Amino acid sequence: MTDPNPAETDERVATRELTPSTTNLFPRSFDEYPEIVRGEGIYIYDAAGTEYLDAVAGNQCSNIGHGVESVAEAARDQIRTLEYSSSILSVNDRAQRFAERMASFLPDGFSHTWMVSGGSEANESAFKLAREYHRETGSPEKRMVIGRRLSFHGNTLGTLGAGGMPARREPFVGMMQDWPKAPAAYPYRCQFCADEDECREHGAECAKQLEQVIRDVGADHVSAFIAEPLVGAANAAVVPGDDYFPTVRDICDDHDVLLVVDEVMSGMGRTGENFAIEHWDVTPDIITSAKGMSAGYTPLGGAMPHDRIVEAFADKQGGFTHGHTFSFNPTTSAIATAVLDYVDEHDLVANARDVGAYARERFEEFYDYDFVGDVRGKGLMLGVEFVEDRETKRPLEAGGPEFRERLIRTALENRVTVYPGGGSVDGERGDHALVTPPLTVSRADVDEMMDRLHGTFDDIGDHLRR
Repeated sequence: MTDPNPAETDERVATRELTPSTTNLFPRSFDEYPEIVRGEGIYIYDAAGTEYLDAVAGNQCSNIGHGVESVAEAARDQIRTLEYSSSILSVNDRAQRFAERMASFLPDGFSHTWMVSGGSEANESAFKLAREYHRETGSPEKRMVIGRRLSFHGNTLGTLGAGGMPARREPFVGMMQDWPKAPAAYPYRCQFCADEDECREHGAECAKQLEQVIRDVGADHVSAFIAEPLVGAANAAVVPGDDYFPTVRDICDDHDVLLVVDEVMSGMGRTGENFAIEHWDVTPDIITSAKGMSAGYTPLGGAMPHDRIVEAFADKQGGFTHGHTFSFNPTTSAIATAVLDYVDEHDLVANARDVGAYARERFEEFYDYDFVGDVRGKGLMLGVEFVEDRETKRPLEAGGPEFRERLIRTALENRVTVYPGGGSVDGERGDHALVTPPLTVSRADVDEMMDRLHGTFDDIGDHLRR
């Protein structure tokens, strides 16, 4: 690739003077990053006018790309008509219309959407739904939610309790429920299946470990099991074997445990199906999603229970004991409906499947770098894992937070965004990166993205060889 900034050295990568990202904000990080001021299509632009290819769709949110006029018009029109309506005192037509549109997008058997403001709230809602469902159906002792190691389901104390991402959990130990964890479904490093190929093809043995966890704590105490069909932040697009989720479904049925699939990242068409769980023809009990539900145009998340779960609440006085001020917001609903209309009109789920297959094929090129151990994913949810030695799968010696920070900044120098993460080997070691461009990308866009990513990996390789 031609270096977009040929005069800049590697030292400049590490010390480049970036536009301050904060003034009076209390930011997520006090490091300096580009100040993004505009977006159009698959590109974002900083205050200096530099263009970046948004290869992570903001934060796996901007599925339909930036600056879509029809969505902006829907927001404007709704704000002029009715910007807010209390869900305690009334219902509103926009929320009802969005729920109707979602019902047509969801798998068979799912007709209802509980609307909240993001993924953490969606998963927290699912936990409460599962708990109350069991109370209403005669199993009041069922309250635990089993998660998996190498998982992330949100930043509320409840969702952190179910998640298995040590770095995000550690500051809050003692404040949250430390619920049991099943092993990760991780073919590249599976310790239960016969070998990596067997795990990728089947994955039943690692799925069976869930049953032992349920038995250890007692099925009478387990309300739900939550898993991402494709892992997001915790392990960069890991795909389980073909038999994993069918086996998990059987285990949950045997023990009256609800199966919650966290599709905050993988849902809304990103993997080439409306929801990633549909790749395995498995029906969960609750689907959660966020991010792509509103494509980044407004905060939104949802918990979508199967109709049989909803039936348990039909005669419950006061309904579901839960809610937020901005649940079922009419402006949010109008925006999200416009997003779904755009997805359908432009056949973006099929585009994610087709262009995603092309991108996944091109990702094989990353094996040309000796520090890449694994590439994986489905549709336009793709991941790369970095290693010190490909044969032994030994994690990157230079890995860790500084490496991930360098990866972010090196990518920005090559005018592309990436989403790094770590801890996939033992909670501390192990480095990986997600690539999740908008679902609107073409094959030509993928070619451009790959050029910029190759430039990033070339520069990272030069640094590692020093």
